Amino acid sequence: MSNYIIPGLFALFIWWFSTGAIIFLDGLPRPTFKWSMLGATTVFAICVIGLVKVSGEQTVAAAYWAFGFGLFAWGWQEISFYMGFVTGPRTASCPENCKGWKHFGHAIQTSLWHELAIIGSAVIIVVATWGQPNQIGVWTFMVLWWMHQSAKLNVFLGVRNLNEEFLPEHLNFLKSFLKRKPMNLLFPFSITISTVIGTIMFEHAGRATTGFARAGDTFIGVMMALAILEHWFLVLPLPAAKLWNWGLKSHKPARAFDVEIVAGFLGAGKTTFMRRRLDMLGNVPVETREKTVVLVNDFSTVGIDGSLLRGQGADVVELPNGCICCTLKNDLASQLEEVVGKFAPDRVLIEPSGVADLASLIGVLERPAIAPFKRSLSVITMIDASAFLGDFAEMQGHFTAQAKLASLLIVNKTDLVSAAERDLVEETLQRLNPDVRIITARYGSVPAEVFAATTKARKDPTAADDERAATPTPTVRHVQEYEAKPAPVLTPSPAAAPTPAPQQVNHAPQAHNHDHAHDHAAHDHAACTDTGCDHPDHHHDHDHAHQDALGFSSWAGTLDNICDADALRHVLDAAAAGNFGSIARLKGLARIGRGWVQFDIAGHRASMGAFAAPADEEPRVIAIGRNLDEAGLAAAFAGCSMRLAAE
Repeated sequence: MSNYIIPGLFALFIWWFSTGAIIFLDGLPRPTFKWSMLGATTVFAICVIGLVKVSGEQTVAAAYWAFGFGLFAWGWQEISFYMGFVTGPRTASCPENCKGWKHFGHAIQTSLWHELAIIGSAVIIVVATWGQPNQIGVWTFMVLWWMHQSAKLNVFLGVRNLNEEFLPEHLNFLKSFLKRKPMNLLFPFSITISTVIGTIMFEHAGRATTGFARAGDTFIGVMMALAILEHWFLVLPLPAAKLWNWGLKSHKPARAFDVEIVAGFLGAGKTTFMRRRLDMLGNVPVETREKTVVLVNDFSTVGIDGSLLRGQGADVVELPNGCICCTLKNDLASQLEEVVGKFAPDRVLIEPSGVADLASLIGVLERPAIAPFKRSLSVITMIDASAFLGDFAEMQGHFTAQAKLASLLIVNKTDLVSAAERDLVEETLQRLNPDVRIITARYGSVPAEVFAATTKARKDPTAADDERAATPTPTVRHVQEYEAKPAPVLTPSPAAAPTPAPQQVNHAPQAHNHDHAHDHAAHDHAACTDTGCDHPDHHHDHDHAHQDALGFSSWAGTLDNICDADALRHVLDAAAAGNFGSIARLKGLARIGRGWVQFDIAGHRASMGAFAAPADEEPRVIAIGRNLDEAGLAAAFAGCSMRLAAE
């Protein structure tokens, strides 16, 4: 058995170590690249010479040498490409609306010289060892070529995990050629072909009569098995990057960054505030503008918030559902580390779930891998003034924790409550955290000067009370109100009462409706499974989600047909009235006529507004609440295209 185990472990270790070494070298400062390339070229020449020398030998040692020479010869191909020495004639992103064969042609141009270099190297190796009995090095090089081409085509066609953290900054333009989707049609063929070849090689190894043949066939079989593993890493929710964490350490950001966590319960106005905050950051002069990255966590596989925040001048990263939900996963630290290493931002804005565990999230940011690069931390908590009294009565512990951890409390939607109720909300929050600054706002609008006083440089808000006491308590309570016009033009429901302003909509008597933040709740993903439900008659799919610690569950679906505006309004009004369960939050995007709308329920008020959707946008909806009527929601939204929803 050792005749198979030892070669297998040797192949596994050499593959893992050489991959990590290339990742590490690729993350070093660019002035080091010329020395890495010189070293790789020297190694390639030695490998070719070595392959020639052992090609006539059929000993176990010759099998090991040939395998090593073939694998390290391939290393030159990787280093020459990822360090930018041998790439292609195209070094720019693909235009946004470029698709089809033209898009494929642009993709080929990004690595044309690289592919020709691989062909040239393969020809040199084949010719140099032609007719010799030891072809293990040749086949090792060919298997690596197959792994490379297959993986490259799969990430172009679309896979779940693009592993963008491995791309160096000078190759960021390649991201425009990567597509994120659950799977593509090529993937099953790639897996099947690799499985067949791997099985054949292991069968040959089992029937081999010499140590040379057993070792050689085992090497090739293991490489094919690794090809299969690499492909599954592309589509399964596995932290593949952890295999090479040591290699990624050279990819650390060169500068420190500020962190702003924008917290708040469902419908408090987080995403609307985030959009205004991004506008604020983008309006500074170009020479002093900071690079901003937004981390947003949607509740389920059907996300909305990422779409609403794109196009605001910052890189938006949608974390997998569950990353910053009610129970933080241990791998969030490595995911944040990869994001920061990839973008090297000056500022990171994080929008966690509406029921996120803020203390755990802050704890992740204090871990040794991230804390040295975190220049400051601010926790901005949004409060829905119109829903606070009811929500606080049900979830006192949750709101108390959010208030105590806040650097700044923004009492939003104050135009929906009386002055007495507004004062009551402010006084309650001030008692929960006497040291925090509280301001009031409408439509999530806050002036830029507010943020100068909210930063807690390298201070953990979870610190003990005696540490908090060291911070002077403000002698003046800064409570001011800021007003801004809502961003979208909202469409009134036929049942709505008249509104005092033309751009506001009333879906309930005596209440204005906002473009509220498109928040999301969370659930325990450790026990969660997503179940697709087909409805052939109307092609409407939906996902189910288990309840979270606060008793919330979610339903999500896609809206494949063009909706009727009146029917959609009736569905939203019915949902806001509680006809489909107690809905705390509903949000979605839909096609109506030739355009798109963004629709929303927050605080039992429904709204619709125009939405400028990118070419690849997908119509979808998500509802969050308790005792949801999932079948009723699915049928109602499916009926929007047939004017049957309200019947």
